[in-house]
Amino acid sequence: MASLKDVAKLANVSLMTVSRALNSPERLKPETLARVQAAIEETNYVPDLSAKKIRGAHATPNTIGVLALDTVTTPFSVEITLSIEETARAHGWNSFVVNMFSDDSPDAIVDLLLSHRPDGIIYTTMGLRQVPLPAKLLTLPCVLANCESLHDPVASYIPDDEQGQYTAVQALLAAGYRRPLCLHLPANHLATVRRRQGLERACREAGIDPDTLA
Repeated sequence: MASLKDVAKLANVSLMTVSRALNSPERLKPETLARVQAAIEETNYVPDLSAKKIRGAHATPNTIGVLALDTVTTPFSVEITLSIEETARAHGWNSFVVNMFSDDSPDAIVDLLLSHRPDGIIYTTMGLRQVPLPAKLLTLPCVLANCESLHDPVASYIPDDEQGQYTAVQALLAAGYRRPLCLHLPANHLATVRRRQGLERACREAGIDPDTLA
């Protein structure tokens, strides 16, 4: 993650000048301020809120920041964030959650998250989906829970919807049912697509044309 020194070096100014740009921009010449702001944007620098605490305070070590997209709306998603907190605590780590909603500005929320200087980030969502990752998130170790990265190669932990559906349909077929009916989310939902794949695999193995099913 970029530091104040990185910004100062790129803008070719002193640390004091960068500090003034952040805290008292009116004290700088417009051209100097513009140069510092350009350097801040280029380095993805985020001000450190922990540095603004009273003298002698320090940033909390071993902290995981959880970015939670729309997770307050379903019990399953809430369980994910609670499990993260419990597991982190069991290993001597702290965690905090920053909630984000679909109509929020991702950059602003990510800046808020990073301003607390976490050691790593877990990005979790309500419902399995593919998400674009703000570049600033990737300045720290980052893993995804219940979602996948749309572009970047980032580790993700997701339910195996295809295998789960396959196993469920196999059980129905073994019990003698030949036309399993599966109720899903909307057809374009990522979980629906993979569950349909599981259903089709189980049916084909049993000699059933899945296209004849509802």
